[in-house]
Amino acid sequence: LHLFLSSANSNKIEVVMEAVLEHTPLNDETKPMIMTAMNNRYKQALRVCAKHYGGSADVASAQIVGISETQLMLRHFDARSQWTESSVAYQSAAGEAITAGNAGAVRRIFLDMARSASEATGEELGLPQADLMSSQESEKVPGAYLLNELLDSKTLECLNEDDNYPVSGAMSGSSALRSDPDVDHQLLIKLGFQQPVKLKAISLHGTSGDQTAPKLVKIFQGRMDMDFQEAEDQEAIQALELSDSQVETGDPITLRFVKFQNVTNLQLFVQENFGADVTCISHIQLWGTVAETVDMKAWKPVHDAAANPVAPIREPAAEDPSGV
Repeated sequence: LHLFLSSANSNKIEVVMEAVLEHTPLNDETKPMIMTAMNNRYKQALRVCAKHYGGSADVASAQIVGISETQLMLRHFDARSQWTESSVAYQSAAGEAITAGNAGAVRRIFLDMARSASEATGEELGLPQADLMSSQESEKVPGAYLLNELLDSKTLECLNEDDNYPVSGAMSGSSALRSDPDVDHQLLIKLGFQQPVKLKAISLHGTSGDQTAPKLVKIFQGRMDMDFQEAEDQEAIQALELSDSQVETGDPITLRFVKFQNVTNLQLFVQENFGADVTCISHIQLWGTVAETVDMKAWKPVHDAAANPVAPIREPAAEDPSGV
């Protein structure tokens, strides 16, 4: 018996109840189920991959007809309904051959390759919201994935930033965020997510040697209209005091997980740095998982239903690892 979310609203994403499906092995019994799930979920992404990796400009649709630990077999149709098949080997962003041992690995590899295909072709992937989350998992915080790709760019702002070094660069890692040298060292970063997330950790990369790295950071939620005076005076959901090694290495700082179970927006107040007149943050990374709010009245059992083994894991509420 498998449970899945059934709703009249076609825009709702099916949620797999059993996290163990993420580890479903690749074998003759499970492969048809995995292929069906991916063909249903990633129609546009498969078309873009067929164009890029199959080397065909005319692709009206594509589907997976074979799957293994090292490759996918794609059958793609042109505008005249003529089809050809292409073998697409799994590869990293650097072009190195990689393997997949289970359904979850197949999904993550495929999504990373699809993103590369999208960049090369300039075509959108049409991914479900949940799949916008990066497959990059933190090496220091198990089960936490990079959430930066889920940021809503329209909400991103930073008070007292240097116009030449905005917060957008620090979120992407392309350039540093700096405070306005004509004002002071404080920063008030405000950001929103495209959908609710469970936030597990934050990485703040900087340089303590020149004393510009952030040292004292207050974290708030739901205060997108907050100003500096309010940030100074009000109690934060959590306050961080960063060490030299944490900012130099960018190691994730674990949060009180129970306080960040359903985060839609976040405010980071950099109150103090290591002593410089200007604060500089080279990279900001947010780690966690997608949150899913489910109306349990909408759940019903379906006998002999084929559960989707490649759907994202939805974590249950976890206890606070910090013990606070």
